[in-house]
Amino acid sequence: MTTAYDILTTTRSLSVGWWPIVTIIAAAGCGSTPTRTFEPSQYELVKHEWGFQSRPGTQLTTDHFEIYTTSEDSDFVAFLPNYLETTYQFYASLLPPSADHDGQKLETYILADRHEWDAFVKRRYPGRYHLYRMISAGGFSEGRACVVYDIGRVATLSVIAHEGLHQYFGAHFSEPLPAWLNEGLATYCESVEFRRDVPYFKPQHNSFRINHLRHAVAADDTMPLMELLATNAGNVIEGNQMAATASYYAQAWALIVYLRHGAGGKYAEGFREMLDGIADGTIRIKARAAKATSPSPSTTAYGQAVFYAYITQDVETFEADFRAYCEHLCFKN
Repeated sequence: MTTAYDILTTTRSLSVGWWPIVTIIAAAGCGSTPTRTFEPSQYELVKHEWGFQSRPGTQLTTDHFEIYTTSEDSDFVAFLPNYLETTYQFYASLLPPSADHDGQKLETYILADRHEWDAFVKRRYPGRYHLYRMISAGGFSEGRACVVYDIGRVATLSVIAHEGLHQYFGAHFSEPLPAWLNEGLATYCESVEFRRDVPYFKPQHNSFRINHLRHAVAADDTMPLMELLATNAGNVIEGNQMAATASYYAQAWALIVYLRHGAGGKYAEGFREMLDGIADGTIRIKARAAKATSPSPSTTAYGQAVFYAYITQDVETFEADFRAYCEHLCFKN
């Protein structure tokens, strides 16, 4: 789905070439050392002219992407192919594409400004334009396409990493992901730092989401776990309440971090099996069985059933431990 980004990242001094820019990006991150890069060893790159309306642009074709952009930032455009191929490798580290996928490339559109993006979305997605126009900044993905606009180099790269996860799963897997898993994985991918021109992913150290989570926890305004598991991300956005939207995405991110890295690894195997269920097509079957044996089958949402099937049915204990983990994330420093 989409994320409403309101990233307050200064870029005033970032205008003297790519290397000084990425140095400052790394310094402005959450302060810890970058963890791991997933740079591809090699890939083919083909460049063509492209444009939208009256603005000329560029089409960049790589092994996994068709990139279309009207950005006039030549350094940024030159950086995009390697960046997107690197994000692809990161997604594949979470769940490799199936051997029989169709091989079609992911389409990424990066428009120069909001006005141009708005016109593009209205033309290509007229039936859902009323929803997408509510996005305050950034962009969205649908199927194998991602459509964003420039909101500054740092924030735009983060949006691309987030929406690219949706693209990747939409293109390679037919099984439906519950919203909490879909958005949680996307936010898990969006925290990136750079050293020279190399991206490093820091999924456990997403300072943007931590800030929103901190506000929600401090105000005792977090979603109950069962509500989080049942909530559709589109409904959150349509509610047009920025605080609630920010809290939802922050909690979804924290939930993925907890499942993968928290509780001494207690839930890591179940999380891995859940991703495998997406790949082998068994996630719906197991969710259906869990729903049938849940306390309230008629009111159990798909996202809740998936959680029951792979993580735990002891929601009360899990929620108490997860709440304590969130408080640790927010206030450990």
